[in-house]
Amino acid sequence: MTYYIYYILAVCCFVGELFTMEFSLTCLGIGAVGAGIVSWLGFGTWWQVGTFAVIACTCWLGIRPFLLRFVDKFTKHINTPAEDVIGQEAVVETAIDPAQGTGRVKVQGESWKATAEKPIAAGTSCIVEKLDGVTLTVRVK
Repeated sequence: MTYYIYYILAVCCFVGELFTMEFSLTCLGIGAVGAGIVSWLGFGTWWQVGTFAVIACTCWLGIRPFLLRFVDKFTKHINTPAEDVIGQEAVVETAIDPAQGTGRVKVQGESWKATAEKPIAAGTSCIVEKLDGVTLTVRVK
């Protein structure tokens, strides 16, 4: 009469999957359903555990990669506001001197620490090439 425990575990796994979307708990839930069926049929504990392990591992190795690829097709990368400055035009506020590690630029109304390959004077227009932490790498426009 322990089959209902497996079904409760399976439902908990399926509900938990709604919050993760990585299909790990789904594999465990499907394994729990299989173990519940074996328990309902009257097989012993080792059969139940073996069925759970085989079904969960099969799902993990066989089904999960396909599900992840399917979901990844419909997911798009969303840039953070910090990533949006890449490719934007900037104006040097404080002269950039890569040797001393000084310099600031203004991009879209915000002031950022900046660096470049060679020194750039204040007031020069630049293009943001990359973002490294909170430091922008710029080049003269």
